[in-house]
Amino acid sequence: CLATLIIMLVGDTYTLINYVSFINYLCYGVTIIGLIVLRWKKPKIFRPIKVNLLIPITYLVFWAFLLIFSLYSEPIVCGVGLIIILTGVPVFFLGVYWRNKPKCVNRLIESMTCWGQKLCFVVYPHGGVAEEE
Repeated sequence: CLATLIIMLVGDTYTLINYVSFINYLCYGVTIIGLIVLRWKKPKIFRPIKVNLLIPITYLVFWAFLLIFSLYSEPIVCGVGLIIILTGVPVFFLGVYWRNKPKCVNRLIESMTCWGQKLCFVVYPHGGVAEEE
């Protein structure tokens, strides 16, 4: 979010759309690679929807072409897109990987989570589960 706000302040919307497009292409391809790896390593797990492996493999061929073409035609945009993705690495290490955090860090993370939930209207009732209508 912070990187997006900074880009919006110093750049134009077209540039931001280019950054996000590259990030989306990259994430979609990595997701499809994960699907193929899971189908190979854990073939017996439950899947509500199962497709022929020819479909994701075909998608990956086109994905690789688009990604290589993007890297060739606009390497700076792709580099900035990768930098935007990599800004999440410290957040992962601080919030998820680091298990024995001091209590002050845990309180800060919990308050930021609560604030974000209230801001986005995603706070569950006091029971902890969503109410059914």
